[in-house]
Amino acid sequence: MNKIPYCSPNSLGVDEKKLQRAHQLVADVVEKGETPGAVYLVLFRKHIIAHYALGLRSLQPSKTPVKLDTIYDLASLSKCVGTTTMALILLEQGLIRLDDSVAYFFPDLAEKKGQIRIRHLLTHTSGLPAWAPIYKQATSREDWLQALKEIQLEYTTGTKVIYSCLGFILLGLILEKVAGETLDGFLQREVFTPLGMQDTKYNIGASERVAPTEYSEERNGFILGEVHDENAFSLGGVSGNAGLFSTANDLANFAAMLLAGGYWEGKRYLSTRTIELMHQNHTASLNDNHGLGWALKGEYSSGGDLLSSSSFGHTGFTGTSLWVDPSYDLAIILLTNRVHPTREGGNGIIRLRALLANAVVASLP
Repeated sequence: MNKIPYCSPNSLGVDEKKLQRAHQLVADVVEKGETPGAVYLVLFRKHIIAHYALGLRSLQPSKTPVKLDTIYDLASLSKCVGTTTMALILLEQGLIRLDDSVAYFFPDLAEKKGQIRIRHLLTHTSGLPAWAPIYKQATSREDWLQALKEIQLEYTTGTKVIYSCLGFILLGLILEKVAGETLDGFLQREVFTPLGMQDTKYNIGASERVAPTEYSEERNGFILGEVHDENAFSLGGVSGNAGLFSTANDLANFAAMLLAGGYWEGKRYLSTRTIELMHQNHTASLNDNHGLGWALKGEYSSGGDLLSSSSFGHTGFTGTSLWVDPSYDLAIILLTNRVHPTREGGNGIIRLRALLANAVVASLP
């Protein structure tokens, strides 16, 4: 597959001095120690106009520099790049529909969870809690299904948006049952390999290119090449809520496909209509704006103030984010391991995401 070309910002009419402000914002956060290092990439009009690595890949047990191809734990970006994409492909194949009840796939959920539909899982309106330490009792997919059967809903399904990792774990289990294979096998064949996303994998394993996350006594050292999220780890590292590792370049390929309406380098991955449905506001009457899997621009958006109303994006707890704006033909990728060496602190990344997006958009022609 052809790689996305690099070009100078000014050749596309971008104000390089304003774009330099975006670079300085990332550099400042790294210098303040909010994250050991960072890689960011700006894709504009099918060209990469900025791609930089700053700071360190690891602080402990030794200091090593970040490189452009450093691989990061995407955390909850997995929900969009992985799980949502698989759900939409299965929808197009006629194997699921948004209004299918979860009980259609797992009848044991009928009594207390039968009102939950796939659309509720994708839009975080299921009623399931945001999180629970189910990893402490579950060591298999069967254990997880039993736990999800027993857990109480926190609000009436469909009445509010409450971001739920548990909802996406359930969604992942449904998709695996429908496809007859695990998330990683399906996505590797249908999306990552054909898109040229060579470094995008679940359970990528330890290597000198992978950025470590935090120190874990339970795992006897720094987490490296294994998913940071405990619940996803209990599912073998392949889960609907987390588990993917990737690079900025790989995510640029993915974003380019979305910006091109689902068709990229001679292959159609999703229909244009499906992508439009994906980033429609499915929760306009509720407390937050959400598409299918993806967050939409709204109050306190991690995409900042200047992205268009058609933009969509997501973040990951480890310090990652991806925002895509079809109106501007733009994608902004930020990868960090702010949870290294511990998850304490690193909150500057939360503010940086929005500031970075504002600075990038301000530089556009």
